[in-house]
Amino acid sequence: MPKLAINGGNKIVNIPFPDQYTTGLSEREAVWEHMHSGKSLSNYRGNWIKEFWGGDKVRKFEQEFAEKFNVKYAVAVNSCTSALQLACIAAGLEKGDEVIVTPWSMSCSATAPLICGAIPVFADIGRDDFCLDYNSVKSKITEKTKAIIVVDLFGQPYKYELDNLARKHNLIIIEDAAQAIGSKRGALYAGGIGDIGCFSFTQGKHLTCGEGGMLVTDDYETAFKAALLRNHSEAVVSANDKNRLFVDKYSKFFGFNLRMTELQAVIMSEQLKRLEGYIYDRVENSRSISEKLCAFPFISKPVINKECTNSYYVDPYYFDQSKLLSNGSATRDMFIAAVKAELMGEKSRPDRPMLGCGYIKPLYRMPIFAKNYGDDDNLKFSDSDYERTFPNVEKLWKKDFFLSLYHSLPLEFNDINNIVNAFEKVYSNLGELVDTKQPNGWHLSQLS
Repeated sequence: MPKLAINGGNKIVNIPFPDQYTTGLSEREAVWEHMHSGKSLSNYRGNWIKEFWGGDKVRKFEQEFAEKFNVKYAVAVNSCTSALQLACIAAGLEKGDEVIVTPWSMSCSATAPLICGAIPVFADIGRDDFCLDYNSVKSKITEKTKAIIVVDLFGQPYKYELDNLARKHNLIIIEDAAQAIGSKRGALYAGGIGDIGCFSFTQGKHLTCGEGGMLVTDDYETAFKAALLRNHSEAVVSANDKNRLFVDKYSKFFGFNLRMTELQAVIMSEQLKRLEGYIYDRVENSRSISEKLCAFPFISKPVINKECTNSYYVDPYYFDQSKLLSNGSATRDMFIAAVKAELMGEKSRPDRPMLGCGYIKPLYRMPIFAKNYGDDDNLKFSDSDYERTFPNVEKLWKKDFFLSLYHSLPLEFNDINNIVNAFEKVYSNLGELVDTKQPNGWHLSQLS
């Protein structure tokens, strides 16, 4: 049998995979045209004129985005992190308010309330869809709770039961749809399901201009406050301003500089035209890969909620270590590390992990949250404490889950076969994997 690459054998794939599609001819032509038209690269102004809302290209992209996803208002910003922070301020969060958040997402999904002095309160996730769990959220609601930040994790929108819970307790839902652009729940697009939606256009997302984001809402005042905050809101509050009476109610907001440039908007307008194609490719790649991977007895695929579609930002899988037969010695981390060693990354980012175990360490384990969730001198949580409080995320993170990003690349038939062959090679050589003496190759932090 061939020797595993993690032990010095030859890889299944020894050249990088093709890059994820980012910008093509139409984007380059549009950027070239704008650059040579003599128009501004960012046409925001601080005074109370139409350019306070941005240049022509930014406003055009906002209108296209709102129409595409059937929302009334879209406010372009420089990142999804900025969108989430603006959403918290625009939602009226204040010091001491509580916001229920997920422990399994990028850190900004939980840290955003801190900009208002509000308190993030973690709830567990559902094992089936990886979004916030209804019963766990319900148990966290107090008289101080003002909002829920839901995350459409891995591309699937959150369940409708949380909408009913939020209405019952008069809570605002801020929807982090950074990973779910184009996904739907019923007739509603992700991001337009909650009261305020936030999107990301950073590298690796379905649509990208390198950095960027969008806030969407159907509420005019929310959109207005977000737009003010984005562009130095204090600049439009002056005694002789004819809009003073309207603006004055928002004058307590000091404002930021969170603006999207004209060139970013040019790129995004072009990419938005091809979103359906990007989603189709990801879905088909995921289907083709998962059909073969799920033939292994220890791998299975999460089922999409029947009322939802999934645009597959990442490709998630369950891993049942009890079915990985090798005298009980081989673990998920060892297996995925060995598969990873058989493959390569994408050409422009060869060090980007394309396979990972457990996604990320739960956010409540981060130092910034230690005082509330354990790791400071006064309050020590053991693993059993975490497992009792957050059983689903702890088990998925430690043992029962892995993800792939290969589906996001423009794969050919042979690429898909090579990915599956890497799993087959490791599975056929489990004895060698167990005997290997390279524990550093299995370190969870390197895989996540």
